[in-house]
Amino acid sequence: MVQLIRDLSSWIVFIYMDISKKRLNGEFFEMRVTMLDLFKAECLKLKGTKILWLSVMILVLTIVLEFYSYADSPKYSIDRDGWNDYFMSVVILINFLTGYMSYYILTCYIYAREYQEKTHIALFSNPVRRSRLYFSKLLVIYMYIAVSLLMAFVLSALLGMFITARPLTFEVVMYQLGIFAKMIVMHAMLIPIITFFAIRWKKFVPAIMGMCTVMCLNFVLINIPGNTFYPWTVPLLFSPHGDMGRTFTYVPGGIISICFIFVLGLFLVLRSYVRIEK
Repeated sequence: MVQLIRDLSSWIVFIYMDISKKRLNGEFFEMRVTMLDLFKAECLKLKGTKILWLSVMILVLTIVLEFYSYADSPKYSIDRDGWNDYFMSVVILINFLTGYMSYYILTCYIYAREYQEKTHIALFSNPVRRSRLYFSKLLVIYMYIAVSLLMAFVLSALLGMFITARPLTFEVVMYQLGIFAKMIVMHAMLIPIITFFAIRWKKFVPAIMGMCTVMCLNFVLINIPGNTFYPWTVPLLFSPHGDMGRTFTYVPGGIISICFIFVLGLFLVLRSYVRIEK
């Protein structure tokens, strides 16, 4: 009996020392930390920040602006033009300008704040793979894009009902949900390259200035031949866009450009994020 107790005690001590060793080496910690834990942590860090509210307000003001245009101006009318034209005006403004502003401000803030607030040293010292850290942040941005665009559709529809007696049919709703779903995918594919510049420059303001340059090029390149080869025109040109852009949209060029910039962005950012010095 005494020997059994001794053997059991030795076994417990061995297990404890093994766990302690793994904890010191980071293996035990890394095993316990899941992507979901990192995602929740990123959400908590972002919760209640002024940048999040600014990003949301940019999209809200976009919808309110279009609502007042239809409510106050006889030039625009849902009763005359239909629901699809009303939603198209919202989609154009988001895809051409305000969507980029909202998503890129938030993206640059999430990735650059670690360096500006000097928390990246402690963050990178944790025994968690840097690729997991990167994708947990990216997942937060993707969730924001999806939720914000769906809420933009719902808010636009609710406000539109106050200024028209024309019914919002099931066919229109499904058609618009398809458009907004494609917008979610296209805007999401443009995010990785933005994260690369935010991490590369390690500051919020220069990253925003760079993204403003990207958006300004939209004004120049939207009407030239081969415009779809500039990936930031693709969300606009692949959605209802009225008279903006050229009459002919070269779809294969847009697919190639946006897929290329997505793959390139992931390659560059993962390579730099994993190898970046503390």
